[in-house]
Amino acid sequence: MSRPEFHELFGISERRPPRLRVFAGLLVVLGVLGGMYALSASAETVEDLRGDIPTGDALRLEVIEIAAERAARLVALTSAEAKLAEVLSGREALSDSRRRLAAEIEAAVVNLERIAIQTFITGGEMGSLEYLAAVNGANDLAWQQHLVRSHAEASTIAIDRLRSLWGLADSSVVETIESARSLRSEIEVHERALEDLADRDAEILATMPAAEAWDRAAIAIASGRFGIALAEKWEKLRFCESTHDYQAISPSGLYQGAYQFDLATWKTVGGTGEPALASSEEQDARARELYARRGSQPWPVCGRFLE
Repeated sequence: MSRPEFHELFGISERRPPRLRVFAGLLVVLGVLGGMYALSASAETVEDLRGDIPTGDALRLEVIEIAAERAARLVALTSAEAKLAEVLSGREALSDSRRRLAAEIEAAVVNLERIAIQTFITGGEMGSLEYLAAVNGANDLAWQQHLVRSHAEASTIAIDRLRSLWGLADSSVVETIESARSLRSEIEVHERALEDLADRDAEILATMPAAEAWDRAAIAIASGRFGIALAEKWEKLRFCESTHDYQAISPSGLYQGAYQFDLATWKTVGGTGEPALASSEEQDARARELYARRGSQPWPVCGRFLE
C-alpha cells in the first residue's frame, strides 16, 4: 500500500487556485531579483576598483606614440627655425632703411599685441585694436578686426603708428615681415606641442606605478585564494591601521602607508621605494594583491575587518 500524500492526509486539494499560483510565482521572481540586486550592489570587480587608471600596456603604447610625435615635431621645428634663419639672413640684403622699417613694423605689431593683452587682463574695454592679418602685395594692405574696437589712447596711437609704418613698406619689406611672422607662429605651435608632450610624459611616469600595481592585482585576484574583499571592509581596515592616512609611518618607522606595509612585504607585491611615498591608488592595488594571495594574515590585528 502506497503511503498517502500530504495533501491527501489533510484534505488539501493538490491543485492551487490560479491566483495563488500567480502570487507564489511573483514571490519567487521578486526573491530572485532581490538576490541579484543585493549581489550586484555588493559585488566588485578589478575594473570597478581601478576606475580610470589605465593598464600598463596602454601607457607603454602611449609612450611610444608620444616619442614618435615628439620626433616629428622636432624635425618640423628644426625646419621652421632654419627657414626663419634664411629669411632673417636674406633681410640683410635689403637697404638699411628697409631693414629698419621691417624691424620697426615688427616691434609695432608686438607692442599692439602687448597692449591688447594688458587691456584684457586689467579688465578694461577690450579693444579691437585693428590688427594686420594679411598683406597680398606692396600696395594691397588687408586689415582685419581681430578684437573688439578699443577707445584706449595707447591702442589708438599704436594702431596709427602701425598703419603709418605699413604705408611706407614696399613688397620686399612686406614679404620678409610676413614670412618671418608665419614661421615664428609655426615655431610657437611646435614648441607648445612639445611642452604638452613633456607634460603628458610626466603624467604617465607618475601614473605607471599604479597602473602596473593594478595589473598585478588583477592577476592575483584571478588566481589567488581570497579574491576581493568589499570596499567597506577595506575602509575599516585602513582606519584601524592608519586612520586612512596614506603617508602614515609607525612610531618605530618599520610600517608605512595606509596599510602599514613593511618594506619587505611591499617589495613582494612589486613596490619600490617607500610605501608612504606611493600614491593612494598604488597602495590600494598592492594591498589588494597581498590580500588576494594571503588573505587577512598580513594584518594580524586589523585583518579581522576583512573577514
